[in-house]
Amino acid sequence: MQRHIGLTWIVLCLSAILLATATPPSLPALAQARQVSPDRPIMAFYYPWYELSDWSYTRMSDLPTPRYSGGEEETLRRHIQQAEQAGIDALICAWYGPDEPRLDARCRRLQDLALEMGSSLKIAILPEQSAWQPLQEGDQLVAALAVLERDFMSKPNYLHFQGKPAVFWFYPPALGGVETWLQVRDRADPNRSQMWFGGTDIADYLRVYDTLYFFDITWESAPGRAMAAYQNLLAGTQRPFIATVMPGYDDLRVRNGHRRDRENGAYYRATWQDAVRYRPDGVIITSFNEFFEGSHIEPSEQFGDMYLRLTAELTAYFRANMAQEPLPEATPAPPPSERPGPCQYFPATGYEVCGRLLAYWLQNDGLRVFGLPITPQREALIEGRPYQVQWFERNRLELHPENAPPYDVLLGRLGAEAMTLSQQAPTPPSNLGGPCARVATAQYDVCGVFLRAWRASGLALDANPTVSESESLALFGLPLGNPRSEIIEGQVYTVQWFERGRFEYHPMNLAPYDVLFGRLGVELQPNTP
Repeated sequence: MQRHIGLTWIVLCLSAILLATATPPSLPALAQARQVSPDRPIMAFYYPWYELSDWSYTRMSDLPTPRYSGGEEETLRRHIQQAEQAGIDALICAWYGPDEPRLDARCRRLQDLALEMGSSLKIAILPEQSAWQPLQEGDQLVAALAVLERDFMSKPNYLHFQGKPAVFWFYPPALGGVETWLQVRDRADPNRSQMWFGGTDIADYLRVYDTLYFFDITWESAPGRAMAAYQNLLAGTQRPFIATVMPGYDDLRVRNGHRRDRENGAYYRATWQDAVRYRPDGVIITSFNEFFEGSHIEPSEQFGDMYLRLTAELTAYFRANMAQEPLPEATPAPPPSERPGPCQYFPATGYEVCGRLLAYWLQNDGLRVFGLPITPQREALIEGRPYQVQWFERNRLELHPENAPPYDVLLGRLGAEAMTLSQQAPTPPSNLGGPCARVATAQYDVCGVFLRAWRASGLALDANPTVSESESLALFGLPLGNPRSEIIEGQVYTVQWFERGRFEYHPMNLAPYDVLFGRLGVELQPNTP
């Protein structure tokens, strides 16, 4: 990449300062100044599935203003206007196929209304094969794609990317592996005349999709790491680079997942700055209105129209910077220090994590795997010996200086400490679907969705990005019994206990969030200072 410093660099630095301090201008003013770049579209995931009965703080961290049904004409018109004024080029409408009339009618009306209103907004489709079981059958999915091509792509306001109509996919394994997907694409798009975007971090799916994207980047253990991982994933492939930006995330109430604090807009700004740094071929906003996962920019009860105004500001910032000469390549961030010293403060819980524990947390996908800190680092007796420990939502990190890295930090055996005999009948492993396997020296099998989750995560014991069985074993330990039914927070779930954790099956969630790790740290940590 050509490096250019000089005046352009000064201008961009001043832009960044202004971005961080200025009050966002009004939406109409930015809409008038907007210059749409068809080469680098800004797209946002859009969900038309809401009914008035859905809006509830029991399942959501925030609610829209006003509350609405996704099929209302007034609602669709308002969303089209808001998206366009915020500088969004396209809404990606979640669709269950032509045989599910509710979302089908809403996506169609969204596209037709945008035309009728004379809007420059484009529409694309996300066939939700991961959430809608009928689309997980190959023949039905191929038939749905034929309708998509005939009825949606034929209209002048369907989104084209690099000259081809765009189709977006989320969590491909819900349909099957690469070979299954190749059969679908060979039937539905044999000439590769469409542009398929795959929502996965599995590089082998590049045999099917034209490029990949990250739906959720809030798992990143440090700012910018998601886009760095994505760049590594696509390195040398010559595929389009699609950056993801997000205002935050919170699905704790609907699936006990995780929360990424919005930091009063600072996190959203940082994700856009990362996008500019990588000069992507397009940007995806997750999301326009996903309230179940708390990633919305739509006006809401908690934030008003702050995030729409921020989006208008940040889309203008993105376009202005893309018109400039490329920035010098950023120097990669050094690996976290293994010496005591640096700390990171977590405002959501009011605690900081420091030194070797922080390094370990960052290296092992800390937010998703361990959760947030819920105590300070302190001394505690572990099996009769004093150690420095810190409790997190899902586990306890222990400093063992007598061990060589990476074993100088160990996880508490919270599953073994917490597991008690249940009087409820065990749930047969076959109810979890899929194959079973006997891991390591275990006495019990791990099956179906639990086996998938066990193999998908592990501690980073070497430089190889592939998760090995020893790394999964280091994170979870051995299974301590067969799956069984237990009541957790008033609901009955199928769970399986491991030495260092508890797997919970939440069938109402989309994969991979249908398997969650129990918040054993919250349940077990002593309430002592």
